[in-house]
Amino acid sequence: MRSLPDHHTHHLRCGHAVGSLDDVAASALVRGLPAVGLSDHAPLLFLPGDHPAPLIAMPASEFPAYAEEMQHVKARYAGRLRVLASVEADYVPGSEAAYRHLLASPLDYVLGSVHWIDGWSLFSAELPGGWTPEHAWSRALALTREAAASGFADVIAHLDVLKTKGHLPERWHTPELDDTLEAIGASGKAIELNTSGWRKPVGECFPSPAILHLAARRGIPVCLGSDAHDPQDVGADFERAARVLYDAGYRETVTWEGRERRVIPLA
Repeated sequence: MRSLPDHHTHHLRCGHAVGSLDDVAASALVRGLPAVGLSDHAPLLFLPGDHPAPLIAMPASEFPAYAEEMQHVKARYAGRLRVLASVEADYVPGSEAAYRHLLASPLDYVLGSVHWIDGWSLFSAELPGGWTPEHAWSRALALTREAAASGFADVIAHLDVLKTKGHLPERWHTPELDDTLEAIGASGKAIELNTSGWRKPVGECFPSPAILHLAARRGIPVCLGSDAHDPQDVGADFERAARVLYDAGYRETVTWEGRERRVIPLA
């Protein structure tokens, strides 16, 4: 399998990662990656104030400096490493207009994530009172369909991330999952194989190999992301990920430049 780009990384601006943008790029270069995406958490514009969650995302006022620094890193590594400017943006219904100016920045692609369901974080240890895993999964999938249809992102990130804290129902293959994959396919968006689950107690990539198989059958494009919150995790488990994709039926992955998608053969 060939070396593949890492499209999902974070750095110190988000408040829960370490290292600079340059550290992320340097790590990708040392590991022999052909490209790396700088994709820190976008400001939480659906919450009031400039910096409503210092341990989750950068302040709104910091985004211009982030966008500018990404361009500097691109220039610094030109000819040695393809550096991609990106951001991981939360899909929250009704917030699309607030993000429009931010996503109009010179980005190569946008990761779209569902981290919040009706004000509840998917990474919470407990479900809200009265909720079941089935309800949480249903709502997460509904929001994912909305995110795909909205067109705000190029990639739907870590599709079944709900399982991180054990909230995925035992019977996860529901008609709603099929509807969601159909919606992603119809939207022309890609999904991400996110390797961070292999570094967590859940012990499985996002989405699972079984869901990747369902996506491959529908011809949904896929890219790789480490979700590194430390430069040492850039490109983590990518050889394993490539094998999982191949076994799921994929023969190519995708990357972007200037919001234009390109194909990369797996082998």
